[in-house]
Amino acid sequence: MLSSGLCPVLLVLSVLQLSWSLSDEEKKIILDEHNKYRSEVDPPARAMMKMTWDPDLEVNTRAFAKQCIWGKNGEQKGKNFFATASTLDVKLAIEQWDGEREFYSFTTHECDNGQTCDNHTQMVWADTTRTGCGKSFCEKVDGIETENVHVLVCSYFPPGNMKSKKPYMEGPPCTMCPTGTVCVNNLCVSALDTENQQMTSVDPPKAGAPSTCLGLSLFLVPSAILVGLLL
Repeated sequence: MLSSGLCPVLLVLSVLQLSWSLSDEEKKIILDEHNKYRSEVDPPARAMMKMTWDPDLEVNTRAFAKQCIWGKNGEQKGKNFFATASTLDVKLAIEQWDGEREFYSFTTHECDNGQTCDNHTQMVWADTTRTGCGKSFCEKVDGIETENVHVLVCSYFPPGNMKSKKPYMEGPPCTMCPTGTVCVNNLCVSALDTENQQMTSVDPPKAGAPSTCLGLSLFLVPSAILVGLLL
């Protein structure tokens, strides 16, 4: 009786767990939008690396997003933050980050007074090659007054926004790409990179992964205990 009653609860928790994670489609949108804006920088970049998805960064950033901490205080280098009271639209988030270019002067490497430009400059930081993002719903966020918001956080490696350094070197596209890369859409891409190796979605489940209710329970026992305590 216990096992038959527990399985539906665990299935519900499984759905909730998935809702806390970015979907494969959202990850692809985030990555594609980053590379699109990187390829379109004005002035053009001599060596803008193509960005790929990093599953380890994703895991760490998802855990950070759940802490509901707004990191625009200089303490969270290599991270971009977005919050909205409406349903999270990752494409809109990336568009807004890129929109900060309106307030940024590449020539003087300065941001207009009272504006934020570091999300944009991190997105187009030429040496950054990897990103991983996470989302969360936060009733309260430490660092901002807005409540009940959906938060998106993206982490980058190597991190950008180094003090007194421009995000990239201006010049004809791809004229200074590193050895072992080729130029694709104004981006420096690893010559070993192939279409099926480019990370635009989460890795498929490994063979033998639990597919029964028992396997699900092993994965979600802590959540089940929490729900039991709350009921």
